Amino acid sequence: MREFDGKLYLLENWLRADFSIVKAWKGDTAGNLIYRGTARNFNPMMATAGKITIAEVEELVPVGELDPNHIHTPGIYVQRIFQGKNYEKRIEQRTISI
Repeated sequence: MREFDGKLYLLENWLRADFSIVKAWKGDTAGNLIYRGTARNFNPMMATAGKITIAEVEELVPVGELDPNHIHTPGIYVQRIFQGKNYEKRIEQRTISI
């Protein structure tokens, strides 16, 4: 129990995951990652939450290819990185005939 501004609060120890598994759009061999779309919501936080972060990327490029201003997760948080295969991008389309 700790008191902040006259109120008592119960403090608990945080949980640290053994592994964090994230998927990124593009990454370099140093582990720097760029996400697209809704992956930007939680993947940067999840990459920092585990002892070992494993990143799957759609496109793996050499170090120096990524613009430093566009990197969402720095390579310091990524211990393993690999390029995935056979991505199937399903887009639902509704066709209406008259």
